[in-house]
Parts: sequence; structure tokens; C-alpha cells
Amino acid sequence: MRINHNIPALNAHRLLNVNNGNSAKVLERLSSGKRINKAADDAAGMAISEKMKAQVRGLRKASQNTLDGISLIQTAEGAMNEVHSMLQRMRELAVQAANGTTTDEDRKSIQDEINQLTSEVNRIANGTEFNTRKILQGNDGPNSNTTVHKMSTGTSAQILGVAFANDAAVSGLGSLTSESLSIWIDGEERVVNLNKLDGTTNNSTKDNLLEALNNAMGNLGKAIFTDGDILEIKANSIGGTSELIITGTDRILGKLFDATYVEPGPTDPAYVFSGDLTVRGEAEKDLGNAVGSFYFNKMPEIGSTLTIGKEKVEFYDSSVGPYTGSNRPINIHNKSIEDIVKEISNLGFDGVKMQVDSGVSTRLLVEANAPGFTGQAIFLEGTPEEFVTNLQIGPNQGQGFRLVIGDIRAKELGISSTTPDGNTGVKGAAFRNVIEVTDGLSEGTIEYALDLSTEARATAAITVYDNAIVKLAGIRGSLGATQNRLEYTAANLDNTTENLTAALSRIEDADMALEMSEFTKLNILTQSGVAMLAQANQRPQSILQLLGS
Repeated sequence: MRINHNIPALNAHRLLNVNNGNSAKVLERLSSGKRINKAADDAAGMAISEKMKAQVRGLRKASQNTLDGISLIQTAEGAMNEVHSMLQRMRELAVQAANGTTTDEDRKSIQDEINQLTSEVNRIANGTEFNTRKILQGNDGPNSNTTVHKMSTGTSAQILGVAFANDAAVSGLGSLTSESLSIWIDGEERVVNLNKLDGTTNNSTKDNLLEALNNAMGNLGKAIFTDGDILEIKANSIGGTSELIITGTDRILGKLFDATYVEPGPTDPAYVFSGDLTVRGEAEKDLGNAVGSFYFNKMPEIGSTLTIGKEKVEFYDSSVGPYTGSNRPINIHNKSIEDIVKEISNLGFDGVKMQVDSGVSTRLLVEANAPGFTGQAIFLEGTPEEFVTNLQIGPNQGQGFRLVIGDIRAKELGISSTTPDGNTGVKGAAFRNVIEVTDGLSEGTIEYALDLSTEARATAAITVYDNAIVKLAGIRGSLGATQNRLEYTAANLDNTTENLTAALSRIEDADMALEMSEFTKLNILTQSGVAMLAQANQRPQSILQLLGS
């Protein structure tokens, strides 16, 4: 029998502490309802559950984004439904005006209603918004002002209106020789040879160029000169792709530098940045200098590249890992777009001079200051005829959906023109300069409605309205199909969220019945441990009896 060390009491005390610690853990799980409350509870399970949480939250937000996209489509389609009704009414009025029993006075009244309906079409197209974004006038989206048409990857930008600066073609200082244009619209190619376009005056050169272009394109599209002698080429159908590149070495556009931005993965590079390129020079002169600018409207992706001339810049993030490539690296970690543009401008490229635009800090000005930079990445200035936006319908990068809504303004539907002698596309139909319509929103915007003043023109207008109805029906049909697709997308996202949440619950949540049973056991053991510790502490008292005897 020993007095200095009470081993049974020490053992009872140790077990009591163990039971108290286990009871505290069980109480924590019962209080939180979670099996994993800290990394020490289950390190691997915690790592897995946190990744699952990110996916679940991303899926829920993606589902909301999808529903927002459906709401946008419903808003657009509702407005288009009203426009369709007005087109049907205008066609009905054209049929009435084409009737031989209708008098000139009757046609004037019909014309008044046509003008009002045409104005209302424009008002709806220009005024319909979703979350303050105008969705039916076409010139919204990441590249609302500019786009690059020919990328070095061979991917075409999806845009309809294009133009190029052709100072040499209209300068009147020489003839157009040894050049050809290759035009792609909706996947079809047309080649225009310019070696026969000799002209002595500006107008004859321009007219000959237009004639050659329109003859080559046929029904694919048309070319016109806009204000400022800018050549504009438009496809006849919304949603088609178009490219315009120059083949040859000099004359019209001369030697240009190649500028391309490419993201890793299946990203359409046409919606990454905006840029413009103009060329200064004269005919019969080797054009070695070219100036341009590129506007970054979002942060570059890791691994994406920007090629300028013969140099390539590659973007990386130092927090992910060091740069191991062979291009000119730009670290995007903790940097703004302005910082990146400034850093690119400080890179020294042979034959290229760069600087940040003093007016727009996210625009990079590029100038080829020496001959020898050739390429097909020619910027062609234009305005998209579609509203384009990206819906993030997945929880991860690269899981976006490109939503396109066609332009339904009266001019794009072919029922009005910005010029009184505009081309209706239908023989016999015409616009009149005394028939002005306005949308009531765009100040200073005047368009000319279809002329129904005669039986012949009213008859031709029927076909114009038929074409507009078919065109709008195509846009609405595409939106309807997209809405159906997004509804399935939302349902799938909700189903995936449910299943992933169930998997997360099996890893993270506590089994309350099991934990309560464990708590009851530990509670009994704790009470028993306290009682036994008291008994163990009393055992040395028996030694006093030996000492007393």
C-alpha cells in the first residue's frame, strides 16, 4: 500500500478527462449539426467539402443567371411580338393601298399610319431595356464600337457591318493596280480584282470600286460608301459571319502589322478586345507605317497571348506559378487592366512603337514605325447589328453561353432608310424624302418610311413587309429555341445542385441520432468517473488504520 502515488486515482482522473474531452466534441457536433467543424475533425473531408461548397454556391448562382437570361429573352420576345403585330398591320395597310379602288386621299391616310407605326417600331427597338441595357437596337455588347475581322487563328468575328480606311482608293492621285479583295460573307468567298479599276477622279474610282464589290458579292451583301469615304460592307442576313482581307503587298492598304489576342480554350477572340487600325498613305506608294489601338475590356486570361507584329506577349499569374514559356511575359497578379496596358506599352518591340492612350487608360496605341510588318489582322471599323451578351450558366470558368438578339430597328428590318433614296431590296418599292419618321428617343435621328402613295409602290411594299415579317420571325424563333434550351439548363443546374448538396451533407453533416447516443454514453461515463475518482481518493485513508494499530 502506497501513499505518495495514488495510481487508481490518477487513472480515474485521466479517463475522466478523456470522457470530458469527447463529451465536448460531441456537444460541438450536436450544437452545430456538423460532423466537421474544424480541419482537425477530418482534414481530407474538410478539403473535399470546401470544394463542394464552392461548386454548390456557383451552381445556385449559375441557375439564377440562367433564369435572368430567360427573363431577358422574355422581355425581348414580348417587345418583338408587338413589333410583329405592327408589321402585320403595315402589310395589311399596304394591301389596302395597293387596291385599285383606293383613292390618293385614302393612301395619304394610310401613309400617316404607316409613318406612325414605323416610328413606333423604332421606339420599341431603341427603348426596350433589361437591367438598363438596351437589347433590341443591336449595338451593345463587349465590342459595341469595333471588332477585328480576321484573326490569325482563322476564326472570324461575327459581325455584319465593316469598313476600312481606303485613302489611297479615293485620293485621285493614282490608279488602283495589282490588288484584289477577298470577301467572305456567311461562309462564301468572293474575290474582287482591282487591276482594272483605273480612275482619274475620286468619284469614278469610288463608283468603280463599289460596282466591282457588289458584282462580286451578289446576293450575299452590299457595299456602300458612308460619310467620310468609309467603305461599308453589310451581309444580307443577321447572324452571319463576314471577313474582309486584303491580298497583295501594297497599294490600297500597304504593309500592316499583325495584332491578335488569343485565349486558351474555345473562346471566340472577337469578343476579347476592341481595336482599330487606319493606314496613312497615297496610291502608288509603299505604305510601311500603320497605326492602331486595342482596347482591353476585361482582364486577360492566364495563358492568353497578344501578338503584335512578330512579337508575342503571354499573360501569367505569379500566385499560380512562375512563368515557364518563351514569350514576353506579363504578370497579371494583383494588377488592374490599366497596369497591364501600361506594362505592355513599356515593352520594346522591334519596328513597333506603343503607348497608353492619354484619354482612355485601358487603350493601347500601337504604331508600326518601319516596313516589314505584314499580316491579315486588319481592323475593319463597324457596328454589330446584334445585341451580344454572355450568360455565365455554369459554376466554372469557360462555362458561359453567348446570347445573341438581332437588331429589330425599322432600318434593319428593311422598312425604313436613313436616306430618302435608300435601297429597299425589292424592285418597285421606294422610300420618300417627305415621309420622315423618328423613334422619339434618338435626338436628330430621321428615317424615311416606305412610300405607299401609288398602287405600284404599295404593291411592292407588300413584299418588303413580308421580308421584314420573315426576318423578325427568324429572330423570334431563335430566341424561343434559346429560351427552351436555357429552361433545360436551369433544370439541370438545380438537379446537379441537389445531388451535390446531398453528397456534401454525407461528408459534412453529423448523424444526430448517433451523436446523441454517444453523448448519453459519455455522460454516464463522466458521472461514473467522478464517483470512482472520489472512491480512489479515499483509498489512502485505510493506511491510517495500520498506523493507529
